[in-house]
Amino acid sequence: MPANERKAARYRLRFLLQEVDLAQGETLLGRSASCHVTIEDPLVSRQHAVIRIHGTAATVEDLGSRNGLMVNGRPVRGVHPLKDGDRVRIGTQELVFCAVTATAGRSANATRQTGFMCHCADCGLPYPAELVSCPSCGSTERADEDTLSGIIADSQRRNWTLDLIVEVMQKAQSLERWDDVERMLRRARANIEERIAQGAPIERLPLDAVGAAAAAVAVERGDAEWGRWLLMVHAALGVVPKASVSERLSTLPAEERATLAPGAERVVESVLRQGAPPPEDSEGLARLESLRRMLEAGLP
Repeated sequence: MPANERKAARYRLRFLLQEVDLAQGETLLGRSASCHVTIEDPLVSRQHAVIRIHGTAATVEDLGSRNGLMVNGRPVRGVHPLKDGDRVRIGTQELVFCAVTATAGRSANATRQTGFMCHCADCGLPYPAELVSCPSCGSTERADEDTLSGIIADSQRRNWTLDLIVEVMQKAQSLERWDDVERMLRRARANIEERIAQGAPIERLPLDAVGAAAAAVAVERGDAEWGRWLLMVHAALGVVPKASVSERLSTLPAEERATLAPGAERVVESVLRQGAPPPEDSEGLARLESLRRMLEAGLP
């Protein structure tokens, strides 16, 4: 067998919107930047698992991680063999192990962005086509494109990156792992600011989730920085923050809370310029105006 053919990848790992070629030897998976495949998920250990490729044999092994790993929906311990199509779940992420035709011109550990979406025939969730099954309900049935009637266009506008960031962020928040929450907030901030600069839409559900996390971190740190950023974003979008967000920000220390006044004013002005907000935002607007008046009056 020629040397360049021996070096070509025979296996590939698919996850999210990426494909990673697996070279002969070990491939470390984990949260640490030193791993070959870094997975930013608070439920993933720094060095979580290792995939070993020896000739045509492939195995995966948990490295004593806190939350373990599953293959095809079942927890595994020790060294576990892998075959084409096996689904390896680490934290909240599902990775698909695939056998591929080796090509000499492709370098080991190269990554390739894919980005094709499909729709689950059972629950309707759009998800990356690289996954074998729906990450929501586990179904392997996919809807035919000609039955979607406009949903394809929606999936192209959908901010999938932000959805994935929010999923990880909410799990970290439920565990009160604030460093992880703040790390994912920084990624969400970059994503949202880029979308605003491009004039691209931002769906309300992930925006509200980011708002809740930003307010929680601000209160946890006793620092209004994330609150100020959050108000800036809502002013730019002309959207009212959830009432619970304004309520939480109102519990910041007085000197920090005072720095929110200009942002709160801009949000109110931006929202009212567009006319009366929808009924579901009336409570949020009332709470924001209450916070603004409290800040203007300098109330403790």
